[in-house]
Amino acid sequence: MHRIKILSGILIVLLIVLLNVSAFAGMDNRKTKTLVLGNNLEVLLMSDPDVDRSAAALSVGVGHLYDPQEKMGMAHYLEHMLFLGTEKYPEVGSFKDFLTAHSGSSNAYTGDNITNYFFQSSHDAFPEAMDRFSDFFRAPLFDKTYAEREVQAVNNEFEKNKLQDGWRASHLTNQVSKEGHPIRNFGIGNADTLAGDNRPALLEFHDKYYSARIMRLSVLSKLTLLELERIVQKYFSNISDHSVNLPEVPSDYRQPLSGKYRLLKIKTIKDVRSLSLDFPTIRLADYKESKPASIVATVIGHEGQGSLLSKLKKEGLALGLSAGGGYSHPNLSSFGITINLTPKGMDKYERVLELVFSYIEMLKKTGFEKYTFEETQAMAEIDFEWKSPQEGMGFMAGKAAMMQIYKLDEVEELPYLFKKYDPDAYRAVLNTLTPENMLVVLNGQNVETDQVEKFFGTEYSLTQVGGSAYDKLTHPPEPEGMTYPEKNDFVPYKLEMVEEDPSLIRDDQYAKIWFKFDHKFKQPKVYIRYRIETPHVYDTVDNLALSKLYNLAIHEGLNELTYPISLAGLVYSIDIEKQGMTLSVGGYTERINDLLKLVAKNMKTIKISKQKFGNIKEAVLRDIRNRQLGQAYMRASYFHRQLWQVKQYTEEELLAALEPITLEDVRQYSQRLYERVYATGLVHGNWTVAEVKSSVNILLGELSSLPLAENERYKEEVAVLRPGEKVRFSQQVQDNNNALYYTLQVGERSMERQAKLSLIASIVESDFYTQMRTNQQLGYIVWSFENRMEERLFFKMIIQSSNYSPFELQKRVEAWMDKTDGLLSALSDEEFERHRRSLIVSLEKQGDSIGAVASDLYYYATEEDGNFQFKEQLVEAVRKLSKDDVVAAAKKLFQSPQVARSIILVRSNANDDAVPDDVLTTIDQIKNRRATPVGVIPQ
Repeated sequence: MHRIKILSGILIVLLIVLLNVSAFAGMDNRKTKTLVLGNNLEVLLMSDPDVDRSAAALSVGVGHLYDPQEKMGMAHYLEHMLFLGTEKYPEVGSFKDFLTAHSGSSNAYTGDNITNYFFQSSHDAFPEAMDRFSDFFRAPLFDKTYAEREVQAVNNEFEKNKLQDGWRASHLTNQVSKEGHPIRNFGIGNADTLAGDNRPALLEFHDKYYSARIMRLSVLSKLTLLELERIVQKYFSNISDHSVNLPEVPSDYRQPLSGKYRLLKIKTIKDVRSLSLDFPTIRLADYKESKPASIVATVIGHEGQGSLLSKLKKEGLALGLSAGGGYSHPNLSSFGITINLTPKGMDKYERVLELVFSYIEMLKKTGFEKYTFEETQAMAEIDFEWKSPQEGMGFMAGKAAMMQIYKLDEVEELPYLFKKYDPDAYRAVLNTLTPENMLVVLNGQNVETDQVEKFFGTEYSLTQVGGSAYDKLTHPPEPEGMTYPEKNDFVPYKLEMVEEDPSLIRDDQYAKIWFKFDHKFKQPKVYIRYRIETPHVYDTVDNLALSKLYNLAIHEGLNELTYPISLAGLVYSIDIEKQGMTLSVGGYTERINDLLKLVAKNMKTIKISKQKFGNIKEAVLRDIRNRQLGQAYMRASYFHRQLWQVKQYTEEELLAALEPITLEDVRQYSQRLYERVYATGLVHGNWTVAEVKSSVNILLGELSSLPLAENERYKEEVAVLRPGEKVRFSQQVQDNNNALYYTLQVGERSMERQAKLSLIASIVESDFYTQMRTNQQLGYIVWSFENRMEERLFFKMIIQSSNYSPFELQKRVEAWMDKTDGLLSALSDEEFERHRRSLIVSLEKQGDSIGAVASDLYYYATEEDGNFQFKEQLVEAVRKLSKDDVVAAAKKLFQSPQVARSIILVRSNANDDAVPDDVLTTIDQIKNRRATPVGVIPQ
């Protein structure tokens, strides 16, 4: 595949007032306006009566590239501090409290060249939310007590990521740059780099860089453009504005060598095998209309017949490949190629490099066909014309980030389109892809190293490779078996809309299929999702293992055939569920049936070589082993599933089942997998009933199955603990963090009980977070939420900590539960109604694309037995609840000793706590505990 790095850069634009009112293509109801306030703050306003919640984001054109060397992590630390009180709203956590009570949330991130803050809320609360949000930038408090305390929060975030291979490799790769270049900064920061009194440096950094003229504000609401402009003018016009002198970021961050290339070997924590090639390239910020890196990546990252990836797979060297270019600052442009290696590819990585440069050399001779640009341009225009009206704080954060790169009159359109055919620019990018300009990064558990990076502790070696190995890349072999991608005939140039009412279109012993026509988005797209129930997936661990290999083998066998189709806006996937396999097909309607026929025809046929099968099997085994090296809270989740799900295979059982499987075993499995089936599904979009019926017939016809009786279909079974029962489990893991996964058993699901639990979760969420994370600084990951497993309801609390043992975390959580009486007793009628309205807004939110709506409808079809009024019924149940009933239920949940619970206590690799005798420590003990199957004990 080709990847496009979406990174933020800075573009200083002329400080003039720009006004532009327009509608987004394909979104008739969405109106936009751009303006520049009197303090030079650039603003993008969007008004859309159909959005479910209002949202806003403000980006600041400064990130950790500008950290003081003596206070690395300062930009990130400042991001944290803005959430901890302002002059008008001094109470710590008040912004989160307000948003939680109004169906909202917030977040932020710090990048190389940007710090981005964003939130969402209900429409009625949006004006006050904007007041609170703007005060972040008008008058932050930087309270000394919390300034000292928040360093620990930054350190917790660092500790969370310290053993994550992606973070380790990214930081280390940046170190292979010129001495003193800001790209080498330790941007996340930790307790050491932020030691001592940070407040003077914090104030200096804020006063120096937080100026309205390098801020960009994006806003989306159902309020009118006039109302939004008034809000923005009122609350954001008095943000301080002053000139900002950003330090220079030199473009020559890594100079080419002469007659050599750089080779960085990184020892990974998980069993990762990858080869990355990174090339400083032309200043991509100057080519926004032609996007040359994307065109080059489209060709190098192609996955069809004759592609570089196809050749690598045929030689047994690779499992996947991606390519793309981008920049984290206008002066820091790069082009990268990343290859997921097989064990053979790891040993013969120099051969992989030869093939890469054979393909690059071929492109230098052939150039780029104009049809590559025309197809890319056409698909970009089709996607732009028919794009879904996205919403929410993540969408607005993306807009605020783009506004740092594009001018106000460009930001609505130019990021998405290819305006200019520019073969000279394509060749200019290609000409930078040379061995001497390249940093090769080889990631693996067994690479030889001789150095250790000081922050993350990453073991590595860095050498310069010349001689014959270098010469083979400057004079690579002929590209035998590799060709330029052919013209793609699947690009859908003829798209039309149809009209037809929704209905249940099939209901018999083979299938139950619903169809809902899209009346909201009015796009020529359709999404199909069929759950194909079969008894041969989760009945035994052997079949589960076979299903995993079958799934990947089918995808691999189809990849070269379906890749051109994927470039034309069509997608498919076959996924594993315990009930069977799920087939999903979606995209533009013109060729959707062609893709469905192709996939269905091949669902019982394995078309890969033994070599490819061996590589797939090895990757599956490696992935499962790597899970055992995952973060502590993820391991806690695994142990939690072992406890509550009656039929849940262990990783060890799955590994043992996978080991002996052969390609012939999978071929035989593919023939019996669909012997008996029952399909449940949902089709949504711009299609007709006749076309839907045809799609079902195509699928069932190709499978040629007998019907699967209802009593033979898989049913998930959830354990039930006895009243007052407490199950504690603890195990030590390889991660450097401890974790607590605390679960309260609520009971059998009903509309009323689910409504109560959802309101309880809303009422306590902010207080739990503030107490555990902000005040007590227990860890970076602090979550509380309601949860459903089948027909059972639960309340869960998760904390991951680098500083506190899981046993101490348990004490803190239970102490918090003991104090909830005060929180609940103090709940006013007004606060309760705010939480009720907030929950209703969340429940009434609809998907912001045809695909998202189709996913919701599929859930109702499969998990709610076709009850498409489920949300409306739950909303009605929420409306009927009284405060007294909810408070009483909450007090019982958190304080009654009769509430059964499980407590998963995950110990870090350095934890030496003694484990109490009443704590289970093995999966076998979990399996043999005193649990009763669902339905036996009422609660």
